[in-house]
Amino acid sequence: MILRPLQSPAPTSQEFLPAWEAVEGIQSQAYDSCWMITQPSHAALAGELAGKLGASQFPVPDDNILRAIALHDAGWGAPDAQTITQSRAARPHRPQSFLAMSVPQFLEAWLKSIETAESVSAAGGYVVSRHFWRLAEHRIRSEQNPERKRLESFLKNEERRQKKLAERQSLSIQQLEGFTDLLQFYDLLSLYLCCGTRQNAVFPGYFGIDLRITRQDDVYKFDPPLIAEEAAFAVAALRYPLSKEESSRAIAIKIG
Repeated sequence: MILRPLQSPAPTSQEFLPAWEAVEGIQSQAYDSCWMITQPSHAALAGELAGKLGASQFPVPDDNILRAIALHDAGWGAPDAQTITQSRAARPHRPQSFLAMSVPQFLEAWLKSIETAESVSAAGGYVVSRHFWRLAEHRIRSEQNPERKRLESFLKNEERRQKKLAERQSLSIQQLEGFTDLLQFYDLLSLYLCCGTRQNAVFPGYFGIDLRITRQDDVYKFDPPLIAEEAAFAVAALRYPLSKEESSRAIAIKIG
């Protein structure tokens, strides 16, 4: 689950923080009230962004890759549904961010996400598998046993899966790796937009572009621009705790 404050706090400074730090700063807090955005909803937004934004340096995704990006967090559907149910109980449980999930919990969600993407296309399955392989490889440096062993097993199993999937489709490994980069870019961009931070952010140099984002009123400004004109997106959110006045909202996201 992605947690978004009801009122986004003022930025800590006008400096540009790395985008992940901006997201992590919001997600590491406990909220008495907030908006809940499911991981599948965030992934769907990532797919929409991939279909409408872009730069000449970016690889152009086909329908299979776009669907893979839009489904890359499908495996979080069940745990997010459970979180929503618990937040609506007679004694509501405070929702936790996806960052608070244990290794077994997120590995199960990752595997289900990969299987969903694989059912759509071999190329999409490869890209989503490789995406989570990279996340696991990054985390393994800090995890202790037995979590480290779980992550090592995940890496080995996904390497075997990726080899099989690569053989079942026509894209080169270089192209598949490029589309994995694309997924990771739009994944981080969607997380940044969903969490509601007002902090200026700089994104890693995907495809040689250092994207910087500022938020002016309710419009996100991109430098360099990734779209020719202003675009509007929306993501579904549920209020915690449940309110008689408003229990849900389609949060508007404007990019100019």
